[in-house]
Amino acid sequence: MQIRWKSLAALILMGVPLNAQTSKPRYLSDWDHMCKATLADGTKYEVWDRLLVTEWQGKPSYLPVRGLYRPGSGEFLLRAGLGFVDKEHAIAMMEKPPKGGPCPEDSQYHVLLLQDGQWIDFWSRNGSVEVFHSNLKFRARKEAWSYVAEHWQAADSFGGVSTKFVEVINPYQQLGADFSRPKRLEFSAQGYLYNSLGSVKKVGQNWELEIRGAEEPNRATVLLDSDFKLLAVTKNHGTP
Repeated sequence: MQIRWKSLAALILMGVPLNAQTSKPRYLSDWDHMCKATLADGTKYEVWDRLLVTEWQGKPSYLPVRGLYRPGSGEFLLRAGLGFVDKEHAIAMMEKPPKGGPCPEDSQYHVLLLQDGQWIDFWSRNGSVEVFHSNLKFRARKEAWSYVAEHWQAADSFGGVSTKFVEVINPYQQLGADFSRPKRLEFSAQGYLYNSLGSVKKVGQNWELEIRGAEEPNRATVLLDSDFKLLAVTKNHGTP
């Protein structure tokens, strides 16, 4: 599942006068949603969507946040989105799975792993790669959400900038613009978006990702180190 802030990234934060005294970050509990999911290896975890009221650039802001939590051992992964001062826009961006029930089937292609106590979530669109990762561990959910209220910016990738818990890789220089755009749109200003992540595997201490091009048979291999930093990009056989 994915919080749908990416499709609304063009919305602009609207200015609202601040109160004389800034309030502490807090959650709107009426908008808490939790569902239960299972990894391919049988690991069970919870997916939480919450609405955080905080500040962004000196303005009050409603921020949808998503947390993956493994009950018992306490591993926690945070994903944060673009903040809005408009509560209605923030709520509209949030998915609303059945509370406490099984999570809806994930229609977005990504690879989510929990390995050696670390959450790792690989995403790729149009050839770019985002890796959400975390070795955070909390004895209780309350501790996890207290941490999120103060440190959500460490997991915010909006704007394509790497942060403490997000690594953003843009291999455009190595692949070229034609790799991630169909030939029929070469001279068009029409937008184009596709999920380009083919596969993920660990090779020694490194990570090897297969990235699909916008047209067949284009493929590329992206090699990341153990900290998810880019090591190399190689066009595969058959890719111009």
